[in-house]
Amino acid sequence: MRLRSRILLTVLLVGATACNGERDTQPSALAGRELEQPAQRIVSLIPSVTEMILALGAADRLVARSDFDTDPALAHLPTVGQGLTPSLEQLTMLQPELVIAWPDNESRSVITRLTDLGVTVYTPQIQTLADIERTTRELGDMLGLEIAAASLIAMIDVELDAIRQAVADRGRPTVFYVVWYAPPTTTGAGTYVHELIEIAGGHNIFDDAPGLWPMVSIEEVLNRQPDIVLLSQTEEIHVDIEQLRAAPGWRELQAVRDGRVLQIDADLYNRPGPRVIDAARQLAHLLHPDAFPDGPDQ
Repeated sequence: MRLRSRILLTVLLVGATACNGERDTQPSALAGRELEQPAQRIVSLIPSVTEMILALGAADRLVARSDFDTDPALAHLPTVGQGLTPSLEQLTMLQPELVIAWPDNESRSVITRLTDLGVTVYTPQIQTLADIERTTRELGDMLGLEIAAASLIAMIDVELDAIRQAVADRGRPTVFYVVWYAPPTTTGAGTYVHELIEIAGGHNIFDDAPGLWPMVSIEEVLNRQPDIVLLSQTEEIHVDIEQLRAAPGWRELQAVRDGRVLQIDADLYNRPGPRVIDAARQLAHLLHPDAFPDGPDQ
């Protein structure tokens, strides 16, 4: 997997009525042919949406996967390449009824070609927890799984509220969430990651920064001196605390000096889907371990 694509996907990632029957409305992010019946042949190019489909119990409707899908349940499926720039030839050979694609300029030519061929394309914008719920609801509508979608949304709400309540009476450490460290890239207030930090009992030090995933200077970070640094890691992008201790600016952060740098799995935190429950629970345990004496899964 190319490093540039992984970085771009990381930023994209961090930058998608309970009744059965035919659908009455079309989601606003749909293009191409209108779905008249629940979709049975689906290709999802967005890993978090793929995870939603799995959580809805519709794994058998997926006819392909992208290179970014890591769930073992999908290993038997053919790949159509990278999610942002998939193979159009592979996609058309699979004859999908519904393709779920990134709402990004890099995907625009593929989206246009698919809609020209009469394929329905869904391009959800997923930046907040509300977007996750909306996308889940729209998927349930398109797949004829409205009841399953409503149940999944309710479960996410209940679980996140339980985490919120577990840390409600505790202090709120200030947190610097690092999407990428050179230059420092973080989360603003309008994202699900910001919301997860707040739910888990932390305070995002850049909640006043403009934009969703702003680049900030190390001088700005030094001025704010976070209590905890959350360092997002992937297989290709791995930065440890010793590298930060040797890096100009970073080594001046008290959190780095004191070892208050927590490494987290980017695949968990950077996928706005049903696993936000796991991310919030793990984060709450990292920030407030005494609130979860039996571990994050209690």
